[in-house]
Amino acid sequence: MRRRATRRLLILAAAAVTAATPCAAQTDVGLDAAMAYVKYDGYIGAGAAALSPAMTWRSLRTTLTARGTFLLFETGHGSLDALLSGSTFSRPLGPLRVEGAAEAGGSAYYGYAGTSEFEHALAQARLHLMGDRWGLFAGGLGGVVVSPAADGGASGVSAGAWAHVPSGAVAVTWTRVTVMHLSYSDLQGRARWQLGPVAVDADAGTRSAGAGIASSIYGDLSATLRLTDRTQLMLAAGSYPSDPVRGTIPGRYLTAGVRLGTGALARPTAAPVIPAPPARAPSPTSPWLAGARVAIERLDDRTSLVVFAAGDHRVELTGDFTDWQPIALESDGSGRYRLAAPLPAGMWRFNVRLDGGPWGVPEGAALEADEFGGSVGVLVVP
Repeated sequence: MRRRATRRLLILAAAAVTAATPCAAQTDVGLDAAMAYVKYDGYIGAGAAALSPAMTWRSLRTTLTARGTFLLFETGHGSLDALLSGSTFSRPLGPLRVEGAAEAGGSAYYGYAGTSEFEHALAQARLHLMGDRWGLFAGGLGGVVVSPAADGGASGVSAGAWAHVPSGAVAVTWTRVTVMHLSYSDLQGRARWQLGPVAVDADAGTRSAGAGIASSIYGDLSATLRLTDRTQLMLAAGSYPSDPVRGTIPGRYLTAGVRLGTGALARPTAAPVIPAPPARAPSPTSPWLAGARVAIERLDDRTSLVVFAAGDHRVELTGDFTDWQPIALESDGSGRYRLAAPLPAGMWRFNVRLDGGPWGVPEGAALEADEFGGSVGVLVVP
């Protein structure tokens, strides 16, 4: 009965998150192919081939992701993991936003002691307090876990903070989780930097646990080198603790491979070209951007991004189409600041700043939560 309930929660999570935001969206598909060395605690280390396909559906406030990972070890043993997760944010409520999230998944390990299978389904709610370049959040989670040993519930609370820094962002999260009779607390720090075509991610954490779970210190470091819009090289190494929810045991790893992406499978439908001036545009997220607005314009069959700001300013833009590196916009002397490169069709995320002030989102763009719970601007090009 628990397994059947978990599968039902998986289907309901997908349906609820997909239906949450019926606006323009796009879908991206990727495949990671890598060679790895993995050493589980209590087992002999071994080389492995790894394949990890993923699909992500994004709209202005909602993200839904499906991911699988298959490991085939040189010993003939293997593991298979599958996860479906989604989150959606409310519209801004002053400085506050409410996030709802759900995930469901399963894993299977072959050849170590027969076949071991695990399943779980979790739901989470968090409240975010947004600043200009920082944020705080707190919330709780609950769900069900199915394992070969026993079935039971899972519950927990979490709190944290994030901040944007030059060329990246940092976050700190504290989580307290109880799975059946096991309880543990994790304090984890995370940082990300974008240095031209190179993205670097670092994690470090410490676990305090009671009976049945060992306390530990863990962390990892990874880097990706962007070769083209659809190809990246990956290198990662680190360690991780046990996860009673998802059925993983502690281990260490080193992996190197390639990440392939197909780009957007579907271009946005109902994609608005924002007129000038925009009607009923939201307020800017930074007082430095008061009076500035952004728009999409077409010129000579090319789509361009334009920032309108009265007076003489230095206007800079950063976004996923610039590898999140600041780019100065070109001024025509009349308060129009244009991005020189054309924008292809798709949904693009960005931030703007004037005269070296804080980054923010001017009028004329929708807001979307970023990976640290902050806000970025979103423009959709049809």
